[in-house]
Order: sequence, then structure tokens, then C-alpha cells
Amino acid sequence: MNNSVLWISLGINLVIILILTIGFRRYYRNKPKVDQGFKIAYYGLSYRRKFWRTINSVPLLLVYIVLMYFLLGIDALFIGFVIFTGIIFIVQASYNYVKWQEEEKSV
Repeated sequence: MNNSVLWISLGINLVIILILTIGFRRYYRNKPKVDQGFKIAYYGLSYRRKFWRTINSVPLLLVYIVLMYFLLGIDALFIGFVIFTGIIFIVQASYNYVKWQEEEKSV
């Protein structure tokens, strides 16, 4: 695959993700958050549920990384992806945990 096609498709995907994220965040801004039961929409969850969803998605992430390894092999892009994804998961889980604890203290 041509490098320019890869970067263009990556850019288009990032713009779509950004638009959907902003839309869902605005839609669920003033709605009550769900703390029990199943909810597909991430933004409709409480911080406790967001934390546990993030932790529970780690095995899926590991399967995805293994699949990418077998499809792409080890190169700079793969290593960068693994490091970036790991950092994002750690930051997201930490943020949700801190907000969950603040929510518990305020109640």
C-alpha cells in the first residue's frame, strides 16, 4: 500500500472518530449516567463503569496487537502503535479511576 494512501485513510478515520466523539459527548452531557446493567454507549456510563470497561477491554487489545504482529510484522509503525495504545489505555484507566474516586467522595 502506498504511504500517502495510508496517511490519507488514517487522517479520514481520525476525523470521523473525532466527529463521533464530540457528538456523543454533547448528546450524553446532561443525561443520567448508568451504573448498572449493559449500555453500549461509553459516554452514558458512570466513571466506575468506564473504568471497568477500559480494564475489561485489555484482553481484546492484546488479541488485536497479536493479529497486527502477524499481519504487519515488527516494524517502527507497529512498535509505535503498541506504545501509543498502551499509553492511551493507562491514561484513560487512570483518569476514570480518579474521577470515580472523586465521585464516591462527593456522594
